[in-house]
Amino acid sequence: MRFDYIIVGGGSAGCVIANRLSVDARSTVCLIEAGPDTPPETVPDSIYSDAFLPDYFQPSRYWTELEAYTEPFGNMSPQEVKASMKPRRYEQARVMGGGSTVNAQVLIRGLAADYDEWEEMGAAGWGWDECLPCFRRIERDLDFDTPLNGREGRIPIRRTFPEHWSPFALAFREAAGQHNIPYLDDSHQQTGDACFPFGRNNAYNHRVSAAAGYLDESTRRRRNLAIMPETVVQSLVFDGHKAVGVEVRRNGKVERIMAGEIVISAGAIHSPALLMRAGIGPGQDLRDNSIAVRADRPGVGQNLLDHPLIGFGVHLKREGQLADYVRNGFLMHMRWSSGHPECPPVDMKLTVSGRFAFTALGKRLATVNFGPNKAYSKGYVRLQGPDPATEPFVAFNYLSDSRDLDRFKSTARFVSNILTASPVSQYVSSFWPGIYAASLRNLTQKTTFNQVLGGIAATLLDAGGIGRNMVLGAAIDKRFPLDGVLADEKLMEGWIKAGVQGDWHPCGTCRMGDAGDPGAVVDPQGRVIGVEGLRVADASIMPSIPSANLNLTTMMIGERISDLILQKA
Repeated sequence: MRFDYIIVGGGSAGCVIANRLSVDARSTVCLIEAGPDTPPETVPDSIYSDAFLPDYFQPSRYWTELEAYTEPFGNMSPQEVKASMKPRRYEQARVMGGGSTVNAQVLIRGLAADYDEWEEMGAAGWGWDECLPCFRRIERDLDFDTPLNGREGRIPIRRTFPEHWSPFALAFREAAGQHNIPYLDDSHQQTGDACFPFGRNNAYNHRVSAAAGYLDESTRRRRNLAIMPETVVQSLVFDGHKAVGVEVRRNGKVERIMAGEIVISAGAIHSPALLMRAGIGPGQDLRDNSIAVRADRPGVGQNLLDHPLIGFGVHLKREGQLADYVRNGFLMHMRWSSGHPECPPVDMKLTVSGRFAFTALGKRLATVNFGPNKAYSKGYVRLQGPDPATEPFVAFNYLSDSRDLDRFKSTARFVSNILTASPVSQYVSSFWPGIYAASLRNLTQKTTFNQVLGGIAATLLDAGGIGRNMVLGAAIDKRFPLDGVLADEKLMEGWIKAGVQGDWHPCGTCRMGDAGDPGAVVDPQGRVIGVEGLRVADASIMPSIPSANLNLTTMMIGERISDLILQKA
């Protein structure tokens, strides 16, 4: 088989690119996705209707063998990190639509300054003025019609406005106002500190993923578009320094598919791994893995960024809880300035969730999560051998930059003061330093066991006394009591280091920049520097992390790279 274009990865960017490149019937396009497809007429109800993490960590949705190291590691080698630290599983989607299919349906743009920063870092043509038309092209805003809001795009945006928030979230909004953080209905209008309702890729309580929006029925009927789900790319095929095809495994067989140009959209973890297995990356690392060097690009796999996150768990009084009719518990998002002298304005984020999960227990619990929107700690992705079945070594190195830890500590005190003062305190039964353990996350799944266990726990919470203490004792890490964390600087640091996790926003590992920049991996057209016929278009090419979750920005990258390909740039 031969196509004009092969797209490796059917995530948020890949679906966009497949749609845009196949508009021209003269071009043949092949979209390859390792996970299952989600055709419009047969989208599983768990994806279509569930608000958050449908089919959590099932092989049909996630790369279940992927792990990541989160602690700061200094100058340790990967071997030393593995010997002294314990990895955590790290959620990355393995399904058509990628993260837009399984994550929290959050659709927020970064700030204009984020994209101007990209241009300043060498990504010419990626400033705010160039990116805004691509954002507007994606969006079908169901709530607002302004020059900043897209109205005719393929992805709907809607918001749960304060009329439907829990009393707890409304009180938090009031408290934010007392700290000179104003409320906005529409985050697209934000220029400074503000709180606002989450924008969501959702139409009338149904998820609209990149797959649903860009691979709709009419797009799938194009004869020049081939969609290959459950097909894993094993390697890239080269003729000299030109990429000419891919080797894939599907239906138990290995075959080659050839193309005039290949676009890798496999995400910030797997895109650099695919390049490195093809001999594109740090030369010595490749040789150490018995891989011949095709292009010595030291930036491949470096500059790994994420939004580190921690928060407080909250047991709500009955009068503070969220009404059952509100499907999505993510209510208020806040972006504001830490005031740290070495950080830019609007560098922090905070999320108020009205419920932990849609279960009897989860309805009684809320969360307030927070962290730096502009994090400075950087990690890396490296190979653990040439075998494509072996997941790469991933080390995020959270909190390695003191600016990140400093801002976590100051924000923990800021949030705790809000939770203990009026108007928020009247809705809070208790709160505690959160450790978002996998065991607790698993309780959100809709199983008979969880329903029974959650029902018992909810009854005990309502009863108070010993029963309540027993339930909360199971949720609270006894190493980090609230009073101790707030009084003892070292104990607070211990909690943050033990509890910090990523927000599943990896990016930056194939950084975009000027072709003469030795740390850049792709040029501003997405072309891999040092070879021909190969581009990267996903979150991995972001030079720095935007002040928002990455779903909408990744789709914007798909739109912009599609334009550049069609312009023969």
